Amino acid sequence: MPALERAFKSGDPIRIAALGSSSTQGAGASSKELRYPARLEAELRRRFGDSDIEVANLGVGGELASDMLKRIDAQVLPLKPALVIWQTGVNDAIRSVGIDEFRNNLQTGIRIFRKRHIDVVLLDHQYYPGAAKLPGFDDYLQAMHDMARQEKIPLLSRYRIMEHLVSTGQYAINDLLAGDRFHLNDVSYGCLGTAMADALENSIQHHSAPTAAAVPATLVKGSN
Repeated sequence: MPALERAFKSGDPIRIAALGSSSTQGAGASSKELRYPARLEAELRRRFGDSDIEVANLGVGGELASDMLKRIDAQVLPLKPALVIWQTGVNDAIRSVGIDEFRNNLQTGIRIFRKRHIDVVLLDHQYYPGAAKLPGFDDYLQAMHDMARQEKIPLLSRYRIMEHLVSTGQYAINDLLAGDRFHLNDVSYGCLGTAMADALENSIQHHSAPTAAAVPATLVKGSN
């Protein structure tokens, strides 16, 4: 995470753009303060109290990766972020966007950011009951992991984290999902904000505060 680390070392304001669909926008949260970008900002401010940190919520419900690509020039780049967290994939799977098209959209966006020396973290799908019945769902998950390896960028696997919390009996699936059994709720948004803060803190090699949640290291994929 060279751009993010430089931002911390410079003492300048640190801007992070959370680009995504309804999970980023905050569907299922009981207030805007409990959406994952807001929870992430609060966690980072707690850990790095001497830094000016802002996480901009650029989530729009229902969007495909291609829709987000169209917003990069107007909404993301003007913020001059050190980091973009790109949450995508589940809507492409639900609407059966061609897997090659999905991969190409991911690669195009990643390369736009990297060309401008902006760090990128991919954030994959949520774990929810209907996923098992969706044809090709795993292919879109795998495409994101493959792209992270190919482009040598980190990926935080929300799917595996949630699956781990349920399979180990720490939570029931209904504890982590809103009433529609699809979107996240306040509990899982809080877990996500903390897990992302853990990953970012580790990536920039700062250990000024203890981490607040134990997530198996194998759940965080990528080269950094």
